[in-house]
Amino acid sequence: MNKKVRTIIFLFCICLYTFSGCNSKQINFNSLDSKEVDLLIKAQKINDRTLLINFGYDAVTAIKTSQGIVLIDAGISTALTAKYKKTIENEFHQDDYVYVINTHGHHDHIRGNSIFTLAKVVGHENCRKELSEQWSNPERLMMSFSRIIKDYDLQLQKSVPGTDEWNDNFTQKIRYMSAYLDVKNQASFKLPDITFSDSMKLELGDTSLEMIYFGKYHSNSDILIYVPEIRTIFTGDLFSDYGRSNNNDSSMTDKVRWMSAISWIEKRMNNIEKVIEGHGQILSTDDLKQFNKNILNKCSGQ
Repeated sequence: MNKKVRTIIFLFCICLYTFSGCNSKQINFNSLDSKEVDLLIKAQKINDRTLLINFGYDAVTAIKTSQGIVLIDAGISTALTAKYKKTIENEFHQDDYVYVINTHGHHDHIRGNSIFTLAKVVGHENCRKELSEQWSNPERLMMSFSRIIKDYDLQLQKSVPGTDEWNDNFTQKIRYMSAYLDVKNQASFKLPDITFSDSMKLELGDTSLEMIYFGKYHSNSDILIYVPEIRTIFTGDLFSDYGRSNNNDSSMTDKVRWMSAISWIEKRMNNIEKVIEGHGQILSTDDLKQFNKNILNKCSGQ
């Protein structure tokens, strides 16, 4: 059976289900064709010690250190992140996860935390409050996810299987379907074990991770993570290509913090080669410089 036929069959299967009265236990990666999901999980080796995993807009990055594996972000759901975990272990031939660092507290970056049971989860101190607010009303959250899933169903029906458009719609539907099931099945939830207010540094033998709180911007818990040994900075959802802002609030609440964080970046700029944003896009230092410029201009009123 070729890929196109298999894809059509898989889409037909998932379209048999609606979220108005379905049994969540009937909808999982075992009852559907999990192989189709596996085909769309991409593993990109950034260097000998760094692996970027993508499933559409879901992304986690694994860094191998002399003291174990560090994860940057944990994905939108436990089911998908369990798959990413297997991919990482197949590549690194080890499973000694020591830290999961959340770039911020939005559900699509933290829901897979609980998959890494022995690792310590690290995040800004606002993560806990942010997460509690997001998950305070599970019924409302499921309704929101259900609407998103149905929207992607409609888009799938209009797109051609095997195309980039179809793949984008399909991965988005699966992401939100699996997130829906986590809420409905009350899957275990893991909040940060270690938090900080301003900055923090982790030393793991041959690797160090420097973190700073950016301030209220895309969320209330945005942090930057700099790893000098691999010359990489992780920027979460602060910006995308061309330095385009992902600020959800136009206010200047944390102007002083923003400027402090930009200064922190500038001091490390000469040793940065890779910029990895929160959904797996690899950006350039030019994108980072443009973001810095945009922030400074905003803070100065230009």
